[in-house]
Amino acid sequence: MYSMNMIGQLLDGRYRVVEVLSSGAFGQTYLAGDTRRPGHPQCVVKQLRAPGNSFTLVRTAHRLFKQEAEILEKLGRHDQIPLLLAYFEENNQFYLVEEFIPGTPLNKEIIPGKPWQEKQVIQLLLEILEVLEFVHGHEVIHRDVNPSNLIRRQPDGKLVLIDFGSVKEVSHRIAEANGEAQRTIATGTPSYMPMEQFQGIPQYNSDLYAVGMIAIQALTGIASAELPKLQDLNPSNPSGIVWRNKAECSSNLADILEKMVHYHYTKRYQSTEEVVIALQTMTGRPQTVISRQEPQSQESASSETPTTVFRMASRPLWLILFGFASVGVIAVLIGIVSFLNRPNPMRAEKLFEKGVENARDGNQQAAISDYNRAIKLNPSEAKYFYKRGNAYYESENYQNAIDDYSEAIALNPSYVNAYFNRGVAYFDRQNYPGAIDDLTQVLRLKPQDAEAYYKRGLVYYKSQNYDAAIKDYTQVIRLQPNDVDAYQSRGVARAANNDLQGSIADYTEMIKIQPEKIDGYYRRGRARFFLGDYQGSLDDYNQVIKIDPQNEDGYARRCSTYLNLAEYEKAVSDCTEAIQINSENGVAYNNRCIAYLNLQEYEKSISDCTQTIKLEPQNPQGYTNRGLAYASANQLQEAIEDYTQAIGLSPNNAEAYANRANVYSAQENYQQAIADYVQAIRLNSEYAAAYYNRGLVRINIGDTKGAISDFEKAAQLYLEQGRTGGYRDAQYQVERWR
Repeated sequence: MYSMNMIGQLLDGRYRVVEVLSSGAFGQTYLAGDTRRPGHPQCVVKQLRAPGNSFTLVRTAHRLFKQEAEILEKLGRHDQIPLLLAYFEENNQFYLVEEFIPGTPLNKEIIPGKPWQEKQVIQLLLEILEVLEFVHGHEVIHRDVNPSNLIRRQPDGKLVLIDFGSVKEVSHRIAEANGEAQRTIATGTPSYMPMEQFQGIPQYNSDLYAVGMIAIQALTGIASAELPKLQDLNPSNPSGIVWRNKAECSSNLADILEKMVHYHYTKRYQSTEEVVIALQTMTGRPQTVISRQEPQSQESASSETPTTVFRMASRPLWLILFGFASVGVIAVLIGIVSFLNRPNPMRAEKLFEKGVENARDGNQQAAISDYNRAIKLNPSEAKYFYKRGNAYYESENYQNAIDDYSEAIALNPSYVNAYFNRGVAYFDRQNYPGAIDDLTQVLRLKPQDAEAYYKRGLVYYKSQNYDAAIKDYTQVIRLQPNDVDAYQSRGVARAANNDLQGSIADYTEMIKIQPEKIDGYYRRGRARFFLGDYQGSLDDYNQVIKIDPQNEDGYARRCSTYLNLAEYEKAVSDCTEAIQINSENGVAYNNRCIAYLNLQEYEKSISDCTQTIKLEPQNPQGYTNRGLAYASANQLQEAIEDYTQAIGLSPNNAEAYANRANVYSAQENYQQAIADYVQAIRLNSEYAAAYYNRGLVRINIGDTKGAISDFEKAAQLYLEQGRTGGYRDAQYQVERWR
């Protein structure tokens, strides 16, 4: 009952509960709309109930919950883990607010009776393990890895790991801190839980067990509820799971899975990295295969030794003498080669200088050849490896570059430039932790290196660690107060961190340093636009165009600003200028489409939206806007087709459903109209216009009671949103039909 009463409730004065996703002894999980963000985007709100209301218990719960929120905050920086948006306390209840992930859970892909191919399973394992490696690297055990907690995200198709068992774990810890015995079931989903997790002592490789069971489920095609029936602790079955007879896969993959799901955690792989290496070895890395074959060849040689000795004894004497002579010749040749390749620092230095000259001329391959010869003659010179690493880097052979920088560092552990360049190479390979480590080492060796702070700030930004990025850019500004790039980068990081006022301050500093450059004005104009300061935004775009009259983006963005100021003729003029400069500027066509729509020039609007769609065929907004133009021109069937296309590209687009419903209503197709309004409201429970228009449709079909209910809801929402005109219209309808 408590769960259902929460529907429509406003939590923390911000999150409107739309739907109860799950409910249990630990609390509830809700789908909610964020009323303070444009469009009221969906989010997931998780509630934790404290098992009591004493002061000591609530204080303990608060401390533990805050610790857990900080952990989830760090984890959410990974692209495939939901962001923690907020956490708060209300009425002695604790709440986490997380990013909502649109998509399909993995349990919809793993279908009973439809086993996967081995190649698919290997790819799935690698996808999950990549995310788990990040989680375990932050010293966190997920505790509930199962197909329903892996979402195939739309539209990029990546797997996102959700629903960490930590909220339940906090409940356990609160109970323990309060002196209560643990009586609750261990955190997790039984079909994917190993023994130690049932016993309340999960390990990192408890998560690996769960991943292994998911793979077995996919390979065998059996239902998740049947997985526990595979357990068999018979001594003849060392892993404790009997499944091979139910699947078709290679023995190599089967061996890996058996080790992943071994009943005792000490017998399993101990890290995600070990599993990944095993999978990569299985798929054919040559160096690993060779190393595994070496012991076998040694045994073979050993077993043949007596035969070999016997055969030598039976050979003719002349053959033996010839053999000795051959050995002598070979020894001489080896001596000559050794002499020619002996360490020769002077010759090596000349080759090195030749390599530097070739690199300077842009001939990197010739430079690498020179460095190779120099290294052969003097392999203990760090700068030779460093310069060869630079040549490899310029050739975009980043792994070889990294290897050479590593050699240089091994020879000279204080080689600042080698650390810096290796960090840059790691960055280009998207190995952000490696890049951060190297750049941090540069700063240990050279604390005033502004370039290292700047580059590390960029790595932190790419890692979505915006606070750390801002700190590094601040250090650059401290060391170089007139560094325009540092102000710009800090402004961008602040904007990404939802500090638009801070970003505006940084862009203003850019303008002070370089008033003749457009970058500061352009970026400040965008920040002001998103803050709703349209006049300030207009002033900045005016300056951009004054400095650079051919700047297409300046015209396109000023066009957008004029739209929000309802100056549609000026918007058309600016967008037209942008299109004349670049006939493929999709933003300009889209904005001019909207301007023409507001000027009631529907054919021009349709034409511009059509051009937008040609340039950006996967952009649902182009279809939505053209649908509005078609509807306004009374071309209703065309409008329905466009809204349907927009919904196909963006299934959670409440606006497209509501717009299509309006057209169905105009066609007197009331049943379909109501269905679309219902969907729009499900996607956005704060959609006042959808309630209002559904009320009008209900009047037309004789459902007066339902209509009044919709008008009342619309009036409430309009009032909460400060839209007094809509509120008065809805109240009028309530009084009219009551």
